[in-house]
Amino acid sequence: MNDVRKMIYGTLIGFFLVLGVWFSIIYISACGFTFTCNQAAPLVERTPIPTLIPAAHSESQMAVSMAEFDKCQVPASDLIGAWVSAGYLESEPFPFLDVAGQACEGSYKDDIQHLFVENGLWYSGSIGCVSCHNSDLSDRSFGLDLTSYESLMLGSRRVAGSSSKGNDIFGGGDWEKSLLHEVLVNQGLVPAGHSADVPPVNLIIFAGVRINAGEASATPTP
Repeated sequence: MNDVRKMIYGTLIGFFLVLGVWFSIIYISACGFTFTCNQAAPLVERTPIPTLIPAAHSESQMAVSMAEFDKCQVPASDLIGAWVSAGYLESEPFPFLDVAGQACEGSYKDDIQHLFVENGLWYSGSIGCVSCHNSDLSDRSFGLDLTSYESLMLGSRRVAGSSSKGNDIFGGGDWEKSLLHEVLVNQGLVPAGHSADVPPVNLIIFAGVRINAGEASATPTP
């Protein structure tokens, strides 16, 4: 009887010893000889710091960036007024003042023409002036075609011929007496053919370039 007990006890003790040795081997292989088990921490895979490739700026790109930086901020109606007051010429630059009172210079091609052509420019959802003022809608456009400088000048003479005062849309160079001033400023873009639900707007745009006082071709016109 005692021999059986010894056998049973011996078997149990041997089993637990083997179990303990087995767990010890697993722990040591996983954590090493430490109680913090640092070796069991998840492996963090770190990517190398990306190398920033220097951007290659060509002289043309730098010139474009500088040109955009030098543009002036001005109300669109004031810009058109400066162009009219300067003689509403096609190719010659005209002076104007930006919102900060700095002297600037613009041109019809670069700064004025797109104001008559672009959609959604004067207010959200608006259509370009040429949508009505073109050669295909002479009755609706009052005979005024804004699609090009040549057609604009022709339309101006046509309007002057039909006016009782013989005055063209430019007011003979007097901006405040011109029909353009009446439409863009006094009527706030709500004459016949425009939405009467739209309040008067004072569109601020970037146009022209800043000029030094000594480079101005004429006294800037506000």
